[in-house]
Amino acid sequence: MNWNGKDAALFQQQKEYIDTAIVPLVPADFGEGMMQSAEQHEFIGLLVAFLERQFKGRVLVTPPHAYLPDGAVKKEGVKQWSEKLRSTGFKHVFFFTADRAWRDTDEELEAVVLWIPSVPLGDMEDGMKYSLIENQAKQIVNIIVEKWQGNTE
Repeated sequence: MNWNGKDAALFQQQKEYIDTAIVPLVPADFGEGMMQSAEQHEFIGLLVAFLERQFKGRVLVTPPHAYLPDGAVKKEGVKQWSEKLRSTGFKHVFFFTADRAWRDTDEELEAVVLWIPSVPLGDMEDGMKYSLIENQAKQIVNIIVEKWQGNTE
């Protein structure tokens, strides 16, 4: 389910079946890193959209959590998201990012952080973009399913 009015209404009706939140985690750099930041946002956005279609009815994709790359409070804000999602009933919280700085923060954030190196998609044809995203997503599907099976509360 996506973060829109129609899916939110459906979520309210079926929330006992939706135990997983996917949070895109993207830097918002307005300086020299702006292009890379925008590419990461596009890449992660397409990837989580593909995953949402694969797991429709089991996952909710939240709005992206954008942060300033040099912000001192970025981890605390993400930890708050994780805590809030868990306190509202999500058993599984996945943060998707292309920012290497988030690697190995799973324990600290009490969530699964999946770091996927970004591929610049700017000039790629749509068919090539879709193929690339599909290949990445297939690998991630297995990771998500393994996490579900390992944490069957």
